[in-house]
Amino acid sequence: GATPEVAEETGQRISLERDMQAALRLAIDQLEPGLAIIDDGAERSVESGFIDITARDQAGAVVVIELKTGVAGQRAVAQILSYMGDVAIEEAGTPIRGILVASEFDAKARSAARVVPNLVLRRYSVRFTFADAQT
Repeated sequence: GATPEVAEETGQRISLERDMQAALRLAIDQLEPGLAIIDDGAERSVESGFIDITARDQAGAVVVIELKTGVAGQRAVAQILSYMGDVAIEEAGTPIRGILVASEFDAKARSAARVVPNLVLRRYSVRFTFADAQT
């Protein structure tokens, strides 16, 4: 089994990913203007797993959005491509696009995505703002 430290880190990562997903759902226009969420606020179940956010763009394409905390690698690219393939079968005839969101992408992830024209890699950053709570 996992050591308590690894289990705690994994739990924190899952919690952070869930928080990121909630925040992105509220600000989906910042990811790409014109996106409309079409998954009723819940992860969509497909054969390969669960899609973080499913949206539709202004042109009518279904957009599969996968979020990763930290650095995304080759496996994250394979994961979103699997989800996109599942949606392509379920939504036959509808254009499918993917947006993989992470704080950074390793060289293998960038290389893999380079030859997939309907997949976009987007980096996120978090900025804290502080206000005096005593007033």
